[in-house]
Amino acid sequence: MMETETGSQFYPWSNSMSIHIHRIYTRAGDQGSTALAGGVQVSKSSLEVESYGESDELISFLGVVRAYATDPRTRPSAKIAAETDEIFRKVQNILYEAGAVLASAKPPVAEAQTYDATADPRITFLEERIDRYREMFDAIDGFTIPGDCMLGAHAHVARTVCRRWERVLVRRNELSPIDPWVLAYANRLSDYLFAYTRWITALLSTQEELWKGPEAAPEH
Repeated sequence: MMETETGSQFYPWSNSMSIHIHRIYTRAGDQGSTALAGGVQVSKSSLEVESYGESDELISFLGVVRAYATDPRTRPSAKIAAETDEIFRKVQNILYEAGAVLASAKPPVAEAQTYDATADPRITFLEERIDRYREMFDAIDGFTIPGDCMLGAHAHVARTVCRRWERVLVRRNELSPIDPWVLAYANRLSDYLFAYTRWITALLSTQEELWKGPEAAPEH
């Protein structure tokens, strides 16, 4: 476990948090426990650790997508590169904010009782992008089978990691309430990533393969 020093408490509505990493290893977690922000000791198998660990994994997968989309050797187009770099950087930063909230032993702040996702710029930003992408492609009558393009396949992996993170958040929330914006963000982000894959397909004029049921499966 990395030893960190926090410059302030973890609050979901604040950008005043600063983290200083002093050491890469401390040996403190060798027996399978770790400390939440505030010093509360928990098992590394706990839902608290799993929930912010899943957000960390998602940040990394989004980094793979962003790197593939922007690397001159692999980027499909300048437009896709610019859009991906802008949006995914923003999302990665918000996910770090979510991870900080999830790593805190503090209960949700009072504002959480009246939370409104429609007024949260983190959520509405994704919805606006989804609506913009939606103008580029038609509705589909089946499930997309990933693999038609490398970038889209990477994005589908990120989408499914996001859904897994959401499931962990739901389990944790059922035991002890978490800040509602984190749950809402996980749900909307997976929607965004699906729309993103379809936007890529539309821009590249790639033919999507769809699964329409067992009767439509190809013969071998």
